[in-house]
Amino acid sequence: MKIGTQPDVRHTPKDAFEFAANNGFEHVEILMDHPLFSPDSLSYNELIELKWSYDVELLIHSPATTTNFLSTSEVMRKASYAEMQRVLHIAERAGAEVVTFHLGWNPGFINNGSFYYSQCLFDEHNERVLRKELKPFLARAEVTVALENTIAITGGIERALREILNETELALTLDVGHYNIQKCEFFIERFDRVVNIHLHDNDGKKDEHLTLGKGSVDLRVFPLNEYDGYITIETREENSILETRDYLFRYLRESI
Repeated sequence: MKIGTQPDVRHTPKDAFEFAANNGFEHVEILMDHPLFSPDSLSYNELIELKWSYDVELLIHSPATTTNFLSTSEVMRKASYAEMQRVLHIAERAGAEVVTFHLGWNPGFINNGSFYYSQCLFDEHNERVLRKELKPFLARAEVTVALENTIAITGGIERALREILNETELALTLDVGHYNIQKCEFFIERFDRVVNIHLHDNDGKKDEHLTLGKGSVDLRVFPLNEYDGYITIETREENSILETRDYLFRYLRESI
């Protein structure tokens, strides 16, 4: 396996690659929601120079705040694909190994003090747009694109994704923190397609991105000793990144 990290949220691009190189990490995964790492701020030429200068591989996490591939608005979905295409252009030119993305979301509704969400309102729509729009988009991608587990994979979403996995080169990014909050057996079942693992911890209730070992994540759920892909620490603070790396090393030694 190759162990890397997302930057500390205070890092500049140069800081991120320097920190990774100085601490023995093999890759940096830039989070493009961060303004210093967005497609509008960071060119592929700068990324190439950073990769070569520090001898560190590049992974990309595409923007999640500006994309929603499940939106009921065709205008929003088209904008999401245009944004994703910008990311893939940078990834291809800069030689990124993996581009991770989120599917997006369907809205719930606040009503008389309660929260209401009904899958049936969106199920047919989700299946249709993923088959009609996401599948051909992925078929044209020239870099490895990996879907992250962020929402429930059930119903029409699951049916569409099974078809997409069978008919395209779509890969998966398994986020152990998200899994701890919402179990996603779909990703365990298709662990053979996992190319990136996001590593952080939480209390099982909310997404906290804690140092590994500070929450309730159980690494025994995941076949890490059989895994040879990328592991990306996603705690986004220098000390926490190093503590999580050391926790992972201890776990791997003890589980042999």
